[in-house]
Amino acid sequence: MKLNAWLAEMKIPQDCYRLVMLLPMVYVAWADGRIHSKERQLILKVAEDRGLLEKGGRATIERWLTVAPTESQLRTDLAVLNDLCSSDGHLADEFDADCAQSLIAYCQDVADAAGSVLGFTSARSEAEQSALKTIAAALELHRARNWRARLA
Repeated sequence: MKLNAWLAEMKIPQDCYRLVMLLPMVYVAWADGRIHSKERQLILKVAEDRGLLEKGGRATIERWLTVAPTESQLRTDLAVLNDLCSSDGHLADEFDADCAQSLIAYCQDVADAAGSVLGFTSARSEAEQSALKTIAAALELHRARNWRARLA
């Protein structure tokens, strides 16, 4: 699927195309069927820290945090994201294998956020573990060169 068509289908303003990097975090947050307040806060903080809330970004993220994605949408979105992260993708300079590694680290933080009790992290739910595995497989992390963050 072409990037611009996919952005239009997802109702992502073209100026906010970097928001797609947050989709895996959103999917992990929805893994147990609801968004917990700590997961929501973390996703919004990452978005804010990366300057992704401007130009319609906040409304897009709020929509993602309000309506759970379907399995079909998850597959399509991860395929597009993988294309962006691959060396032959449309925007390979911005979305490379290193970026995919950073995404998994953020996803793990989201999975841990809901389980945190008094500052200690409890075990992730089975649904969250499954979501992390699905995302890692979809992003083909075996191609990643290192853990260097490229989102900034």
